[in-house]
Amino acid sequence: MRKVSGSTAYRWLSLFISGFLSVLAIVPATAGMPAGAPSELKVAFVDFFSGPAATFGVPDKNTAVWLVDKWNQEGGLRGVKVKLLIVDEAGTPDAQVVQFRRLALDEKVNAVVGYTSSANCLAVAPAAEELKVLTVIHVCGTRRLTEDNRLTYVFRTSDHQAADSVMGARYLLAMDPTVKTIAGANEDYAWGRDSWTDFKDAILQLKPDVKVVAELWTKIQAGEYSGEISKLLAANPEAIHSSFWGGGLITFVEQAAPRGVFKDHLVYLSTGEQALQDLKRDMPEGVVVGPRATDGYFLYPDPQTRSLQSSFVHGLKTRFGRFPDYPSHRTYQALEGLRAAYEKAMDHNGGRWPSTEEVIKAFVGLTWQTPYGPVTMRSDHQAVHGAIVGLTKFDPTYGFAIMSHIRAFKAEEIMPPLGVRTHDWLKTLK
Repeated sequence: MRKVSGSTAYRWLSLFISGFLSVLAIVPATAGMPAGAPSELKVAFVDFFSGPAATFGVPDKNTAVWLVDKWNQEGGLRGVKVKLLIVDEAGTPDAQVVQFRRLALDEKVNAVVGYTSSANCLAVAPAAEELKVLTVIHVCGTRRLTEDNRLTYVFRTSDHQAADSVMGARYLLAMDPTVKTIAGANEDYAWGRDSWTDFKDAILQLKPDVKVVAELWTKIQAGEYSGEISKLLAANPEAIHSSFWGGGLITFVEQAAPRGVFKDHLVYLSTGEQALQDLKRDMPEGVVVGPRATDGYFLYPDPQTRSLQSSFVHGLKTRFGRFPDYPSHRTYQALEGLRAAYEKAMDHNGGRWPSTEEVIKAFVGLTWQTPYGPVTMRSDHQAVHGAIVGLTKFDPTYGFAIMSHIRAFKAEEIMPPLGVRTHDWLKTLK
Protein backbone atom coordinates (compact mmCIF):
# COMPACT_ATOMS: atom_id res chain seq x y z
CA MET A 1 0.00 0.00 0.00
CA ARG A 2 1.24 3.47 -0.88
CA LYS A 3 2.03 5.58 2.15
CA VAL A 4 1.02 9.20 2.36
CA SER A 5 3.39 11.50 4.21
CA GLY A 6 2.13 13.65 7.03
CA SER A 7 2.84 16.87 5.16
CA THR A 8 0.98 15.67 2.07
CA ALA A 9 -1.99 14.54 4.14
CA TYR A 10 -2.03 17.90 5.88
CA ARG A 11 -2.06 19.73 2.56
CA TRP A 12 -4.97 17.66 1.24
CA LEU A 13 -6.88 18.13 4.50
CA SER A 14 -6.29 21.87 4.32
CA LEU A 15 -7.55 22.00 0.74
CA PHE A 16 -10.62 19.96 1.69
CA ILE A 17 -11.45 22.21 4.64
CA SER A 18 -10.86 25.34 2.59
CA GLY A 19 -13.14 24.10 -0.16
CA PHE A 20 -15.77 23.02 2.32
CA LEU A 21 -15.74 26.42 4.00
CA SER A 22 -16.01 28.12 0.59
CA VAL A 23 -19.12 26.11 -0.15
CA LEU A 24 -20.56 27.06 3.22
CA ALA A 25 -19.88 30.71 2.45
CA ILE A 26 -21.86 30.43 -0.78
CA VAL A 27 -24.81 28.52 0.62
CA PRO A 28 -26.49 31.38 2.54
CA ALA A 29 -26.43 33.61 -0.56
CA THR A 30 -27.95 31.02 -2.87
CA ALA A 31 -30.19 29.29 -0.35
CA GLY A 32 -32.12 32.53 0.18
CA MET A 33 -32.73 33.18 -3.51
CA PRO A 34 -36.29 32.73 -4.77
CA ALA A 35 -37.20 29.54 -6.56
CA GLY A 36 -36.88 29.94 -10.31
CA ALA A 37 -34.71 33.05 -10.02
CA PRO A 38 -32.44 33.92 -12.98
CA SER A 39 -28.70 34.31 -12.57
CA GLU A 40 -29.17 38.06 -13.05
CA LEU A 41 -31.90 40.59 -13.82
CA LYS A 42 -31.09 42.44 -17.05
CA VAL A 43 -32.40 46.00 -17.06
CA ALA A 44 -31.77 48.41 -19.94
CA PHE A 45 -31.55 52.10 -19.00
CA VAL A 46 -32.24 54.49 -21.89
CA ASP A 47 -31.57 58.23 -21.81
CA PHE A 48 -29.66 60.96 -23.64
CA PHE A 49 -25.89 60.63 -23.25
CA SER A 50 -24.85 62.70 -26.26
CA GLY A 51 -25.96 65.99 -27.79
CA PRO A 52 -27.60 68.95 -26.01
CA ALA A 53 -30.02 66.72 -24.10
CA ALA A 54 -27.13 64.95 -22.35
CA THR A 55 -27.39 67.50 -19.53
CA PHE A 56 -30.49 65.49 -18.62
CA GLY A 57 -29.28 62.01 -19.39
CA VAL A 58 -25.87 61.97 -17.74
CA PRO A 59 -27.21 62.78 -14.24
CA ASP A 60 -29.88 60.14 -14.83
CA LYS A 61 -27.26 57.55 -15.78
CA ASN A 62 -25.24 58.45 -12.69
CA THR A 63 -28.31 57.87 -10.54
CA ALA A 64 -29.05 54.53 -12.18
CA VAL A 65 -25.47 53.33 -11.75
CA TRP A 66 -25.30 54.52 -8.14
CA LEU A 67 -28.62 52.94 -7.16
CA VAL A 68 -28.02 49.60 -8.89
CA ASP A 69 -24.51 49.39 -7.41
CA LYS A 70 -26.06 50.03 -3.99
CA TRP A 71 -28.61 47.27 -4.52
CA ASN A 72 -25.99 44.78 -5.66
CA GLN A 73 -23.71 45.59 -2.73
CA GLU A 74 -26.65 44.85 -0.46
CA GLY A 75 -27.29 41.48 -2.13
CA GLY A 76 -29.31 42.46 -5.19
CA LEU A 77 -33.02 41.94 -5.62
CA ARG A 78 -33.76 39.16 -3.15
CA GLY A 79 -30.33 37.72 -3.90
CA VAL A 80 -30.40 38.30 -7.67
CA LYS A 81 -27.86 40.80 -8.95
CA VAL A 82 -29.08 43.47 -11.37
CA LYS A 83 -27.17 43.98 -14.63
CA LEU A 84 -27.59 47.46 -16.08
CA LEU A 85 -27.31 48.03 -19.85
CA ILE A 86 -26.76 51.71 -20.70
CA VAL A 87 -28.32 52.83 -24.01
CA ASP A 88 -28.20 56.30 -25.63
CA GLU A 89 -31.60 57.81 -26.48
CA ALA A 90 -30.12 60.21 -29.04
CA GLY A 91 -31.69 59.76 -32.47
CA THR A 92 -35.12 59.75 -34.06
CA PRO A 93 -38.21 58.04 -32.59
CA ASP A 94 -37.94 55.41 -35.34
CA ALA A 95 -34.35 54.73 -34.30
CA GLN A 96 -35.52 54.25 -30.71
CA VAL A 97 -38.05 51.65 -31.79
CA VAL A 98 -35.31 49.74 -33.64
CA GLN A 99 -33.13 49.97 -30.54
CA PHE A 100 -35.97 48.77 -28.32
CA ARG A 101 -36.51 45.72 -30.51
CA ARG A 102 -32.80 44.92 -30.28
CA LEU A 103 -32.94 45.11 -26.49
CA ALA A 104 -35.98 42.84 -26.38
CA LEU A 105 -35.06 40.27 -29.02
CA ASP A 106 -31.24 40.20 -28.98
CA GLU A 107 -30.29 41.31 -25.47
CA LYS A 108 -33.41 39.66 -24.01
CA VAL A 109 -33.69 42.22 -21.24
CA ASN A 110 -36.15 41.64 -18.42
CA ALA A 111 -37.17 45.29 -18.29
CA VAL A 112 -36.47 48.64 -19.93
CA VAL A 113 -36.35 51.85 -17.88
CA GLY A 114 -36.04 55.38 -19.23
CA TYR A 115 -37.05 57.62 -22.16
CA THR A 116 -36.91 61.35 -21.57
CA SER A 117 -38.33 62.55 -24.89
CA SER A 118 -42.11 62.52 -25.22
CA ALA A 119 -41.76 61.73 -28.93
CA ASN A 120 -39.65 58.69 -28.08
CA CYS A 121 -41.86 57.31 -25.33
CA LEU A 122 -44.92 57.57 -27.58
CA ALA A 123 -43.06 55.71 -30.33
CA VAL A 124 -41.67 52.98 -28.07
CA ALA A 125 -44.86 52.19 -26.13
CA PRO A 126 -46.56 50.21 -28.94
CA ALA A 127 -43.38 48.15 -29.44
CA ALA A 128 -43.24 47.38 -25.71
CA GLU A 129 -46.84 46.21 -25.79
CA GLU A 130 -46.27 44.11 -28.90
CA LEU A 131 -43.12 42.44 -27.54
CA LYS A 132 -44.54 42.16 -24.00
CA VAL A 133 -41.53 43.80 -22.36
CA LEU A 134 -42.00 45.48 -18.98
CA THR A 135 -41.16 49.14 -19.66
CA VAL A 136 -40.94 51.85 -17.03
CA ILE A 137 -41.02 55.44 -18.34
CA HIS A 138 -39.17 57.78 -16.00
CA VAL A 139 -39.18 61.36 -17.40
CA CYS A 140 -41.29 61.55 -20.60
CA GLY A 141 -43.99 64.08 -19.78
CA THR A 142 -46.78 64.08 -22.35
CA ARG A 143 -50.15 63.13 -20.91
CA ARG A 144 -50.92 61.36 -24.19
CA LEU A 145 -48.91 58.31 -23.09
CA THR A 146 -51.40 57.25 -20.44
CA GLU A 147 -54.54 59.13 -21.56
CA ASP A 148 -54.58 57.98 -25.18
CA ASN A 149 -53.43 54.37 -24.69
CA ARG A 150 -54.59 51.29 -22.82
CA LEU A 151 -51.31 50.04 -21.43
CA THR A 152 -50.40 46.62 -20.11
CA TYR A 153 -46.60 46.43 -20.16
CA VAL A 154 -45.81 50.15 -19.98
CA PHE A 155 -45.86 52.19 -16.75
CA ARG A 156 -44.97 55.81 -16.03
CA THR A 157 -43.58 56.38 -12.54
CA SER A 158 -44.03 60.16 -12.34
CA ASP A 159 -46.71 62.81 -12.84
CA HIS A 160 -47.33 63.85 -16.44
CA GLN A 161 -46.89 67.39 -17.77
CA ALA A 162 -50.36 68.62 -16.84
CA ALA A 163 -49.14 68.70 -13.26
CA ASP A 164 -46.23 70.99 -14.23
CA SER A 165 -48.59 73.30 -16.08
CA VAL A 166 -51.25 73.50 -13.38
CA MET A 167 -48.85 74.06 -10.49
CA GLY A 168 -47.14 76.80 -12.49
CA ALA A 169 -50.43 78.49 -13.24
CA ARG A 170 -51.53 78.37 -9.61
CA TYR A 171 -48.19 79.67 -8.34
CA LEU A 172 -47.97 82.47 -10.91
CA LEU A 173 -51.47 83.74 -10.14
CA ALA A 174 -50.75 83.60 -6.42
CA MET A 175 -47.68 85.78 -7.01
CA ASP A 176 -49.51 88.26 -9.24
CA PRO A 177 -53.33 87.99 -9.12
CA THR A 178 -53.59 91.02 -11.43
CA VAL A 179 -51.76 89.49 -14.40
CA LYS A 180 -53.57 90.27 -17.65
CA THR A 181 -51.33 88.99 -20.48
CA ILE A 182 -49.34 85.78 -21.04
CA ALA A 183 -47.16 84.28 -23.76
CA GLY A 184 -45.52 80.92 -24.37
CA ALA A 185 -42.25 79.80 -25.95
CA ASN A 186 -42.08 76.04 -26.31
CA GLU A 187 -40.81 73.24 -28.53
CA ASP A 188 -42.99 72.07 -31.39
CA TYR A 189 -43.77 68.48 -30.42
CA ALA A 190 -45.97 66.64 -27.91
CA TRP A 191 -44.10 67.82 -24.81
CA GLY A 192 -44.03 71.50 -25.70
CA ARG A 193 -47.51 71.58 -27.22
CA ASP A 194 -49.17 69.81 -24.30
CA SER A 195 -47.26 71.82 -21.68
CA TRP A 196 -48.31 75.17 -23.14
CA THR A 197 -51.91 74.13 -23.88
CA ASP A 198 -52.50 72.92 -20.32
CA PHE A 199 -50.81 75.97 -18.76
CA LYS A 200 -52.84 78.33 -20.94
CA ASP A 201 -56.11 76.49 -20.25
CA ALA A 202 -55.41 76.44 -16.50
CA ILE A 203 -54.68 80.18 -16.45
CA LEU A 204 -57.81 81.00 -18.46
CA GLN A 205 -59.97 78.80 -16.25
CA LEU A 206 -58.62 80.38 -13.06
CA LYS A 207 -58.62 83.95 -14.47
CA PRO A 208 -60.77 84.26 -17.60
CA ASP A 209 -59.82 87.88 -18.36
CA VAL A 210 -56.19 86.96 -19.18
CA LYS A 211 -55.21 87.44 -22.83
CA VAL A 212 -52.69 85.35 -24.78
CA VAL A 213 -50.44 87.72 -26.74
CA ALA A 214 -47.93 85.27 -28.26
CA GLU A 215 -47.53 81.52 -28.87
CA LEU A 216 -44.04 80.68 -30.15
CA TRP A 217 -42.69 77.31 -31.31
CA THR A 218 -39.14 76.09 -31.89
CA LYS A 219 -37.47 72.90 -33.01
CA ILE A 220 -36.45 70.41 -30.33
CA GLN A 221 -33.22 71.62 -28.68
CA ALA A 222 -33.03 74.43 -31.24
CA GLY A 223 -30.05 76.16 -29.62
CA GLU A 224 -30.80 79.55 -31.23
CA TYR A 225 -33.62 81.63 -29.76
CA SER A 226 -32.88 85.24 -30.78
CA GLY A 227 -35.95 85.38 -33.02
CA GLU A 228 -38.28 84.06 -30.32
CA ILE A 229 -36.76 86.42 -27.74
CA SER A 230 -37.38 89.41 -30.04
CA LYS A 231 -41.00 88.34 -30.51
CA LEU A 232 -41.49 87.94 -26.76
CA LEU A 233 -40.10 91.40 -26.12
CA ALA A 234 -42.32 92.88 -28.84
CA ALA A 235 -45.44 91.18 -27.43
CA ASN A 236 -44.47 92.36 -23.92
CA PRO A 237 -46.55 89.90 -21.88
CA GLU A 238 -46.68 90.22 -18.12
CA ALA A 239 -45.96 86.49 -17.74
CA ILE A 240 -44.13 83.95 -19.91
CA HIS A 241 -44.33 80.16 -19.87
CA SER A 242 -41.61 77.89 -21.26
CA SER A 243 -41.03 74.16 -21.05
CA PHE A 244 -37.60 74.29 -22.75
CA TRP A 245 -35.30 71.69 -21.22
CA GLY A 246 -31.74 70.39 -21.21
CA GLY A 247 -29.16 72.22 -23.27
CA GLY A 248 -31.91 74.16 -25.02
CA LEU A 249 -33.09 75.69 -21.76
CA ILE A 250 -29.56 76.62 -20.72
CA THR A 251 -28.97 78.37 -24.04
CA PHE A 252 -32.33 80.15 -23.90
CA VAL A 253 -31.57 81.60 -20.45
CA GLU A 254 -28.08 82.67 -21.52
CA GLN A 255 -29.51 84.45 -24.60
CA ALA A 256 -32.65 85.88 -22.96
CA ALA A 257 -31.21 87.24 -19.71
CA PRO A 258 -28.95 89.94 -21.24
CA ARG A 259 -31.91 91.22 -23.27
CA GLY A 260 -34.06 91.80 -20.18
CA VAL A 261 -36.59 89.01 -20.59
CA PHE A 262 -36.33 87.97 -16.93
CA LYS A 263 -36.02 91.50 -15.60
CA ASP A 264 -39.23 92.87 -17.03
CA HIS A 265 -41.46 89.78 -17.09
CA LEU A 266 -42.56 87.07 -14.69
CA VAL A 267 -41.16 83.89 -16.28
CA TYR A 268 -42.10 80.31 -15.44
CA LEU A 269 -39.62 77.59 -16.48
CA SER A 270 -41.28 74.27 -15.73
CA THR A 271 -37.98 72.35 -15.92
CA GLY A 272 -35.84 75.16 -14.55
CA GLU A 273 -34.53 73.42 -11.44
CA GLN A 274 -32.56 70.99 -13.57
CA ALA A 275 -30.47 73.80 -15.09
CA LEU A 276 -29.58 75.67 -11.89
CA GLN A 277 -26.28 73.88 -11.29
CA ASP A 278 -25.24 74.35 -14.93
CA LEU A 279 -26.18 78.02 -15.22
CA LYS A 280 -24.63 79.05 -11.90
CA ARG A 281 -24.72 82.89 -11.73
CA ASP A 282 -26.30 83.14 -15.19
CA MET A 283 -29.73 82.19 -13.84
CA PRO A 284 -31.46 85.45 -12.88
CA GLU A 285 -33.14 85.79 -9.51
CA GLY A 286 -36.92 85.77 -9.16
CA VAL A 287 -37.62 83.28 -11.94
CA VAL A 288 -40.39 80.77 -11.20
CA VAL A 289 -38.87 77.31 -11.59
CA GLY A 290 -40.06 73.77 -11.06
CA PRO A 291 -38.32 70.47 -10.80
CA ARG A 292 -41.16 69.52 -13.14
CA ALA A 293 -43.93 68.20 -10.91
CA THR A 294 -41.53 66.52 -8.48
CA ASP A 295 -42.18 66.54 -4.75
CA GLY A 296 -38.77 67.78 -3.69
CA TYR A 297 -35.21 68.64 -4.66
CA PHE A 298 -31.85 68.27 -2.99
CA LEU A 299 -32.61 70.91 -0.30
CA TYR A 300 -36.33 70.22 0.15
CA PRO A 301 -37.58 68.70 2.39
CA ASP A 302 -34.70 69.26 4.81
CA PRO A 303 -32.31 66.36 4.11
CA GLN A 304 -31.06 66.50 7.70
CA THR A 305 -34.40 65.12 8.83
CA ARG A 306 -34.80 62.38 6.21
CA SER A 307 -32.25 59.57 6.07
CA LEU A 308 -33.28 58.31 2.62
CA GLN A 309 -33.00 61.79 1.12
CA SER A 310 -29.69 62.47 2.91
CA SER A 311 -28.19 59.21 1.64
CA PHE A 312 -29.30 59.94 -1.92
CA VAL A 313 -28.03 63.53 -2.00
CA HIS A 314 -24.74 62.73 -0.28
CA GLY A 315 -24.17 59.58 -2.33
CA LEU A 316 -24.56 61.25 -5.72
CA LYS A 317 -22.66 64.42 -4.78
CA THR A 318 -19.75 62.43 -3.36
CA ARG A 319 -19.44 60.02 -6.27
CA PHE A 320 -20.27 62.27 -9.23
CA GLY A 321 -19.71 65.83 -7.99
CA ARG A 322 -23.27 67.01 -8.65
CA PHE A 323 -26.36 67.27 -6.50
CA PRO A 324 -29.31 65.19 -7.72
CA ASP A 325 -31.71 67.20 -9.90
CA TYR A 326 -35.26 66.31 -10.81
CA PRO A 327 -34.38 63.87 -13.65
CA SER A 328 -32.10 62.10 -11.16
CA HIS A 329 -34.97 61.77 -8.75
CA ARG A 330 -37.31 60.50 -11.44
CA THR A 331 -34.73 57.87 -12.32
CA TYR A 332 -34.67 56.83 -8.67
CA GLN A 333 -38.49 56.72 -8.65
CA ALA A 334 -38.57 54.48 -11.71
CA LEU A 335 -35.94 51.99 -10.62
CA GLU A 336 -37.17 51.84 -7.03
CA GLY A 337 -40.72 51.34 -8.29
CA LEU A 338 -39.56 48.45 -10.46
CA ARG A 339 -37.77 46.84 -7.52
CA ALA A 340 -40.77 47.33 -5.22
CA ALA A 341 -43.07 45.71 -7.81
CA TYR A 342 -40.79 42.66 -8.07
CA GLU A 343 -40.64 42.32 -4.28
CA LYS A 344 -44.41 42.72 -3.88
CA ALA A 345 -44.97 40.06 -6.55
CA MET A 346 -42.69 37.63 -4.70
CA ASP A 347 -44.39 38.38 -1.39
CA HIS A 348 -47.72 37.49 -3.00
CA ASN A 349 -46.70 34.29 -4.77
CA GLY A 350 -45.03 32.44 -1.92
CA GLY A 351 -41.52 33.73 -2.56
CA ARG A 352 -41.07 32.40 -6.11
CA TRP A 353 -39.36 34.52 -8.73
CA PRO A 354 -42.27 36.29 -10.50
CA SER A 355 -43.25 36.29 -14.13
CA THR A 356 -43.53 39.60 -15.98
CA GLU A 357 -47.31 39.36 -15.69
CA GLU A 358 -47.06 38.90 -11.91
CA VAL A 359 -44.82 41.98 -11.65
CA ILE A 360 -47.33 43.98 -13.71
CA LYS A 361 -50.14 42.92 -11.40
CA ALA A 362 -48.08 43.92 -8.37
CA PHE A 363 -47.19 47.31 -9.87
CA VAL A 364 -50.84 48.40 -10.12
CA GLY A 365 -51.90 50.07 -6.88
CA LEU A 366 -48.36 49.96 -5.51
CA THR A 367 -47.10 52.74 -3.24
CA TRP A 368 -43.35 53.00 -2.75
CA GLN A 369 -41.00 55.37 -0.97
CA THR A 370 -38.53 57.75 -2.61
CA PRO A 371 -36.08 60.27 -1.13
CA TYR A 372 -38.69 63.05 -1.36
CA GLY A 373 -41.92 61.23 -0.58
CA PRO A 374 -44.30 58.41 -1.58
CA VAL A 375 -45.39 57.58 -5.14
CA THR A 376 -48.55 55.63 -6.01
CA MET A 377 -49.22 53.78 -9.28
CA ARG A 378 -52.80 53.96 -10.51
CA SER A 379 -54.64 51.33 -12.51
CA ASP A 380 -54.12 53.35 -15.72
CA HIS A 381 -50.36 52.81 -15.23
CA GLN A 382 -49.89 56.49 -14.38
CA ALA A 383 -48.13 57.34 -11.12
CA VAL A 384 -49.20 60.29 -8.96
CA HIS A 385 -47.35 62.26 -6.30
CA GLY A 386 -46.99 65.77 -4.90
CA ALA A 387 -44.87 68.57 -6.34
CA ILE A 388 -43.07 71.80 -5.49
CA VAL A 389 -42.37 75.08 -7.28
CA GLY A 390 -40.45 78.17 -6.20
CA LEU A 391 -38.38 81.24 -7.08
CA THR A 392 -34.70 81.35 -7.96
CA LYS A 393 -32.31 82.99 -5.52
CA PHE A 394 -28.52 82.90 -5.86
CA ASP A 395 -26.80 81.18 -2.94
CA PRO A 396 -23.04 81.79 -2.54
CA THR A 397 -22.78 78.62 -0.44
CA TYR A 398 -23.46 76.54 -3.55
CA GLY A 399 -22.34 78.92 -6.26
CA PHE A 400 -25.67 78.69 -8.09
CA ALA A 401 -29.31 79.69 -7.63
CA ILE A 402 -31.45 77.58 -5.34
CA MET A 403 -35.24 77.47 -4.93
CA SER A 404 -36.79 79.89 -2.44
CA HIS A 405 -40.40 80.69 -1.51
CA ILE A 406 -41.26 77.06 -2.17
CA ARG A 407 -44.89 76.00 -2.35
CA ALA A 408 -45.85 72.35 -2.14
CA PHE A 409 -48.89 70.92 -3.93
CA LYS A 410 -50.75 67.69 -3.25
CA ALA A 411 -51.25 65.27 -6.13
CA GLU A 412 -54.98 65.92 -6.29
CA GLU A 413 -54.35 69.66 -6.76
CA ILE A 414 -52.29 69.20 -9.93
CA MET A 415 -53.22 65.84 -11.51
CA PRO A 416 -56.58 64.84 -13.01
CA PRO A 417 -58.26 61.98 -11.17
CA LEU A 418 -58.33 58.46 -12.53
CA GLY A 419 -60.59 58.14 -15.56
CA VAL A 420 -60.84 61.89 -16.24
CA ARG A 421 -59.01 63.39 -19.20
CA THR A 422 -56.88 66.46 -18.58
CA HIS A 423 -58.86 68.62 -21.01
CA ASP A 424 -62.08 67.96 -19.10
CA TRP A 425 -60.51 68.26 -15.66
CA LEU A 426 -58.98 71.67 -16.41
CA LYS A 427 -62.49 73.04 -16.93
CA THR A 428 -63.25 72.30 -13.26
CA LEU A 429 -60.25 74.10 -11.71
CA LYS A 430 -61.02 76.60 -8.97
